[in-house]
Amino acid sequence: MRLFFATGCPYAQRTRALLTHLNQPFEPREIDLANKPEDFLKLSPTGAVPLLDDESFVLFESAVVNEYLAEKFAWKDALPAEVHERARHRLAMKRFDDVLMPLFFRSLKEPNAIDSHPTWRRELAYFAEIVRNAPVRSLLGLHVAPHWLRMKWTKPDSRVVTEMQAAAGAFLDAAEALPEIQSTLPEREATVKALLAKFG
Repeated sequence: MRLFFATGCPYAQRTRALLTHLNQPFEPREIDLANKPEDFLKLSPTGAVPLLDDESFVLFESAVVNEYLAEKFAWKDALPAEVHERARHRLAMKRFDDVLMPLFFRSLKEPNAIDSHPTWRRELAYFAEIVRNAPVRSLLGLHVAPHWLRMKWTKPDSRVVTEMQAAAGAFLDAAEALPEIQSTLPEREATVKALLAKFG
C-alpha cells in the first residue's frame, strides 16, 4: 500500500493520521506538488494528494480514501452505527470542506467575507450541533483537525476562527490534540508561509 502525499497538505494529513491510528504499514511517497513525478501523474486523474495505491487499486479524495481504509481495516468507531447519525457525520465533513474552511481562506483577503455569506452562521450552528456529542477519535475528528490547526496557526484572531471556536471549539481543539494528528504535523512556520503566499 503506497500513499502519495505532500507534508504540508492538510488533506493528505487526514489519511496519514488515519493510517497512524489504524497502525497500518504503508509506503510513504512524498512528492513535490510543484514538480510532480511521472509515476504519480500516471496514477492520478487530478494530480492532487492524497493518492492511495492499494495493490493497484487507486483512490483519491481524502474523505473517500479514509472511508475506504476505515472499512477495509474494520474500524468500527469510524462513523456512528446509527444510519441517521452516520449520514450527519458525512454531511458535517462535506459542509466543513465546502463552506466553513473555504470561507476562512477567503477571509484572509476579505476580512468581512462572513458578512456576505448568506448561510455561514446557520451552517456553523448545524456543524456545532453535530459535533457536540460526536466522538473525537472518529473519521469526523480526523477530517477537520488538520485544517483547524492551520486556520489557528495562520490567523487565530480571524472572525471565522473566533466564531468557530465559540460554537464548536471543544470538539475541534480535542481533535487537533489527537496523537495521530500531532505526530503527522508539518513544520508550522513553513506551512503558514505557504498558506499566506497562496491565499493572501
